[in-house]
Formats: sequence, structure tokens, C-alpha cells
Amino acid sequence: MTQTAVEELELPGADLEELGPDFYQDPYPVYARLREQGPVVKVRFGPTPVWLVVGYAEGRSALADPRLVKDQGRIARAAAALMGVEALPEPEEQTFGERVLTSHLLSMDPPDHGRLRGLVGKAFTNRKVQARRARVNEVVAELFDAVADKSEIELLADVAYPLPITVLCELLGVPVGDQAEFTRLANALNFEPPERMREVAGELAELVLTWVELRRREPGDNLLSELVRAHDVDGVLSLEELVSMVFQIQSAGFGPTSHLISNGVRALMVHPDQLALLRADRSLIPAAVDEFARFDTTVHLAMLSVAAEPVELGGVLIEENDFVVVATGAGNRDPKYRANPDVLDIRASTAAHLGFGHGIHHCLGTALGKVQAEAVVAALLDRYETIELAVPAGELTHKVFPARLLDALPLRVG
Repeated sequence: MTQTAVEELELPGADLEELGPDFYQDPYPVYARLREQGPVVKVRFGPTPVWLVVGYAEGRSALADPRLVKDQGRIARAAAALMGVEALPEPEEQTFGERVLTSHLLSMDPPDHGRLRGLVGKAFTNRKVQARRARVNEVVAELFDAVADKSEIELLADVAYPLPITVLCELLGVPVGDQAEFTRLANALNFEPPERMREVAGELAELVLTWVELRRREPGDNLLSELVRAHDVDGVLSLEELVSMVFQIQSAGFGPTSHLISNGVRALMVHPDQLALLRADRSLIPAAVDEFARFDTTVHLAMLSVAAEPVELGGVLIEENDFVVVATGAGNRDPKYRANPDVLDIRASTAAHLGFGHGIHHCLGTALGKVQAEAVVAALLDRYETIELAVPAGELTHKVFPARLLDALPLRVG
């Protein structure tokens, strides 16, 4: 389903509240207001009416409910049914690059989801991730060494962006030198106009294919070489699936980790009592990272699902073909989940929080992202006696995007 196809047809629900740019700058007051109406409320994202799940228990249930599916064909048929037409306008035939971008794990249901996740999951086990901790610490040290003479750093550009890119390049076995171009193209997918998408998708696919060919010629002890063998030798992975998997690991792996770090450090800057606790007791750092994910959830809106059959949730009946989005960030701030949820508290329980998702789409790279965030926080505390925002907190801005992406995080350090 393309955005253009949806916009060309008039959807019902024009009287519903639309969540627009102001919502993305700070969604939490909106979530609190909507939660007063109930744990599941109907809103609009652009022209599309959606059931938004803002309660914790309801969100956790929805994320694990097999009746709420992500299959793109099913979503397109549901959009057509919503508008009372037999089918959406036929889009142009998709290119290889476009197919790659829409066939990733987050848009899949069982059994394909389990098959593909199983191929890469062994690279992200806790044992494998802990074995990478020393290398993560080395990369963090190198990044901070590079800005050691500065009294002001921009945490995202200087540390939080390059760290996961380097870590993922090494895990996959792809050239670090290609990452500037990959990052440029991945950002273009999110922020360039729709008419550029076909071109950008093609360029991205071609770049990933060069990595595939590299590991075909020069296999090694890395994840990409294993995926190439799964395609070439075992025949359990199509070329589209292979390229899509590499793209998803690279793009979904660095963005959420970068902003887990930046959102967490920003939260510490406006909660100096919590920063003081970490200085006094470094053993609290792992718990603090989970609290960062709960308090300011980077991916605060899960991907769109559609009801394959009627679903009762939170006192409402979600009809077949209705669209559903779980607001994980809202669930994490639900007072029924935790007392004083709008306060950062690194000593409070974060058990079963939704900051990394839940169910079959729980973030594959959670352990690796947390190790990187822990390393950055520890390095900040080790290196600097003073850490503070270089601009007033109210001047920090987020991208208009369904994730909490700071534009920058300037820090004054010394």
C-alpha cells in the first residue's frame, strides 16, 4: 500500500483527532490525555483512522495477539475495505529495491517471520553480545578520545551515531567505509519526498548487493557470510530476503541504539538527582538503561497492524480490517503499570516494560543496544566531572517522525 494510493481516496474518520507534528515533538501529554478516554482510542494518522492502544496491559496483549497482523497485502486489502472499494489503485510494479524495503521482519507474520528471525537470532544471543562488550568499550573509548580536547560535544554526531554503525559493520562483516553512504541513503528513505523513494531504494539495494558479493568472494566469521551461505548453499533464504535482512539489521540497529543513548542522556540532564545516583553507584547503569527505554521510548509507536478478525481490547470492539497501532511509549507511562510514571527513577522496577517491544517482534538487538548504551554512560561518568546541556532543554527538538529522534544533543563537559 503506497501513501499516494491512500491519499487519492477519501477515508472515513475525518472527525477524529489527528496526531500531527506537535504530537511528535512531545507525545506524552497527548498520551496522558487520550488515556483518560480509555486504554484504546480511535485517532487519525494522516488520513487513516487507527485504533491507538495507550494502556500498558492492553498494549502488551495486543503486541502478542496473533489476530493483529502486519502482512502488507492484508493491510492493503483492509484499506480498500475501509474505503468501500474492491481494491486500491494498482501501484507501479515494484522494483527489486522497493520489494527489499517492504519484505523485512517487522512487516512479516508467522511462519516466514520465525524462519527469518531464526537465521539471524543466534548472532544476537546474550552470550554472543557479552563477548562483544570489550570491543564495544574500545570503540567508545576511541570516539571519546577523538573529542578529548573539546569542552562541548554533540553526543549524537560524536558518539551515539558512529558507535552502533561501527559495531554492526563488524558484526555483519561489511566495509566501515561504506557506512556514510548507507546512512545517507537510509535517512533519505525517511525524510526525502515520496517521489524519490524508488531511486533511493534502488541505490540502497545495489549497495547491499556489493556487500553480498564481497562476502561471497571473501567469506569470514561474520553474520553476512552466514546469510550468504544460507542463500547460496542451503537455499533457505531468497536474495530479496537476504538483502532485506542486511538492510534491516543495519538501519534498525543503529537508529534505535543511537537514540536510546541520546534520549537517556538527555533524561539524565534534566534529572540531576539520577545522574548523582549513577556517579555514586555505577552498578545502577544497566538498570538505568532500561529506565531510559521506559521513560522516553525511542520507538514509541509500534508498526501498523490490521485485525484479521474481530478483537475485543480495552473495552472496545476492533472490527475485522480495522487498523491498530500500539503506543509502547504510552504503555510505559501508564500509571497502572508504574507509580509516578512521568518521573525518571533508575531504582524503580522496569520489569516487562515495552521499551524494546514485546511478542514475536520484540527487538532482536536489545541486548547489543543495551551494552552500547551502558558503555557510553560509563564513559561519560569516567571522563567528565561536569556534564550538562549546552542549550536549554526546551530548545532541544525532535524530528517529525514516529520515533523519538533528537535532532542533536549538545553537551558541555569538563
